[in-house]
Amino acid sequence: MPTPEQMQVAVRAYVCALNAGDLDAIVALYVDGAVVEDPVGSAPRRGLAEIRAFYAGSLRLQLQVELEGQIRAVADEAAFAFSVSFESKGQRTTIRPIDVLRFDEAGCIVQMRAFFGPGNASLD
Repeated sequence: MPTPEQMQVAVRAYVCALNAGDLDAIVALYVDGAVVEDPVGSAPRRGLAEIRAFYAGSLRLQLQVELEGQIRAVADEAAFAFSVSFESKGQRTTIRPIDVLRFDEAGCIVQMRAFFGPGNASLD
């Protein structure tokens, strides 16, 4: 089972990679066969190829990501609130999701689920 410290390091690396627009660093956090459901209720992306394509699309927006509060890490999962800001078509938007990551024993991401809806987005 991963340690809370391993999971916290992975979450921070995830946030840093999103801010840097580093697609390879993001995908390297995931195991082959991982699943991303972003947002929850959407079609899951399965495997590294689908995950890479998902993040490649997201990174076109030049994201500004910031943790909002503590990372909760217990058993093999970590949950964290954060903000994601970007500009699209001249309009600045901020989304405030809560992500839940599940990890394998080596501290790599097996599953990511992003919890947010229309009430968690604002136009700046």
